[in-house]
Amino acid sequence: MRKSSFALLLFLTACGPGAEPDKKEAKDTGPGVSLEADDVKALGIQTVPVRTAAFQRQVTGYGVVTALDTIAQSDADYMTASAAAAQSGAAAARARSLGTGEEAAVSREVVEAAASKAAADAAALALAKRKADAAFGIHAPWHNETERNQLMAELSSGKTVLVRVTFPLGTLPGPMPPKITISRLGGEAQSWASTRIWEAPADPNLPGRGFYVLISGSDLAQNEHVFASVPVGPAQNGLWVPASALVMGDGANWIYLENADNHFLRSPIDTGKPLNDGYFLPANGDLAAGKKVVTEGAGLLLSRETNPSSDSGDKD
Repeated sequence: MRKSSFALLLFLTACGPGAEPDKKEAKDTGPGVSLEADDVKALGIQTVPVRTAAFQRQVTGYGVVTALDTIAQSDADYMTASAAAAQSGAAAARARSLGTGEEAAVSREVVEAAASKAAADAAALALAKRKADAAFGIHAPWHNETERNQLMAELSSGKTVLVRVTFPLGTLPGPMPPKITISRLGGEAQSWASTRIWEAPADPNLPGRGFYVLISGSDLAQNEHVFASVPVGPAQNGLWVPASALVMGDGANWIYLENADNHFLRSPIDTGKPLNDGYFLPANGDLAAGKKVVTEGAGLLLSRETNPSSDSGDKD
């Protein structure tokens, strides 16, 4: 009788409330971190859904906003030489007409002096044009008189700035890019894209391929240094993860995904493709659009996973 009572007592003990810690232990086993809802709230864990994104490799160069006085001086030199050449050319033509025939109104010396002045002014105009081409390239848009007037008005008013950019040697072969994006230096960089581009002369101080870019609607200052970027290669489809989700540990970069209710799984990521305050990642078995990624409290999850003794659930 005593033996039967003792066996029954052992059975009830195994099936009673004392078995609950074993259930909790079973819940916490396996990869990742399991938390109770109260723990998630206490640790300030926050998540956002992963979203789809496209990525295209960018070639990066450096640029400087051209000072307005440099542009204005070059334009003034060219326009002054052009006006002088036009005037002396007309005077030489008039002198020739008056200096011909039996009843010439001017002497040969006057005709020759007018022709010499016209030739000198024509040479000065050619020199001014060569200087402008050497500074701004042979494809600068102000070679067209109508476009020149409009562009100079934009530059003078500050509505448009001219940026000279250079890309490292060999990084941008082939035809001229259809679009270049100019970005301000710094973490919170503003960007402006432009299709008003032409080839720039080679810069002896910075080897590489150069372009001039007209940027409208920016607040870039004269002589300001900027980044320039051009997309190259095919676009890739994948996912975007915010930079706030990144946590570093064990010599690698990680994110935490909520793969079940209040269960968080650590996943390695490659940060080699930055994209819009985050990172571009290819989809895989664990990471897919709509999956929730931890953006607040990832460091606490890492600490709890790597040091289970810090688990607030382990209380007496």
